Amino acid sequence: MKTQYQSYIDAKENNSITTERTLHNMLALKGLAQRDDVQFLQAMVKEFYPQTMGLKALDLGSGRGVTAMALACWGFHVAAFDMLRSSISIVQKLALHQELNISFGMGGILQMEQLTEKFDLIHDCDNLTNTPTSLERARFLTGVKNALAVNGTFVLKTSVICDSFDPEDSFESVCLDADYVLWRQTPASDAPGVVEMNGKHWTAQKRIAPAEFIRQEVIAAGFRILVDETENAVGNNPATLRLVLTSAKGR
Repeated sequence: MKTQYQSYIDAKENNSITTERTLHNMLALKGLAQRDDVQFLQAMVKEFYPQTMGLKALDLGSGRGVTAMALACWGFHVAAFDMLRSSISIVQKLALHQELNISFGMGGILQMEQLTEKFDLIHDCDNLTNTPTSLERARFLTGVKNALAVNGTFVLKTSVICDSFDPEDSFESVCLDADYVLWRQTPASDAPGVVEMNGKHWTAQKRIAPAEFIRQEVIAAGFRILVDETENAVGNNPATLRLVLTSAKGR
């Protein structure tokens, strides 16, 4: 399956694999940095969804709405969730003008537990990365599994540790602990989440674990891996792991 994906991507290397409308939307939303996300999603949709009309997609960590707009352009009925929707007015105008079926929700990943609707595709862009505690990560993955329709797929993008990444070799005051939690130094405070270590105060920001750690984590949550791709980092940055997952036994 990985070879099929890579062949499809390589065949399109010198041509835009997005539609003209999708590229226009990325430009309008200032979202060209997410072009790789859209490219991977389109390859995945082409492989697993020969027919998308009427299917439902949930876009978690929607941000500027780039992937939500792309999914809607490809025929999905999209629900876009994010904690901060700075570009929401632009997304709404574009969706209305193009008569795209997108609804917007405000909430974090733990709101997954409150969803009663089932989705044929769930896309998560770095929410798992930005959830450092094991308990909340497990709750999130359980929520995703419960929200998937029968034979649905979960497309996960998350940051993973790599040899070229040294978080402490930066201008930021951060440290990575033995559990792969990235801590950021913060002023002394009694606010929830602020802890004291080695005479300094810190807040947990992310979990940037090895790729195999993530694979074991999603398998333990009841998923099967259909597609597994790692993108090497540029500079002092973590690598990107992209997984396509399902909870269906026979898919």
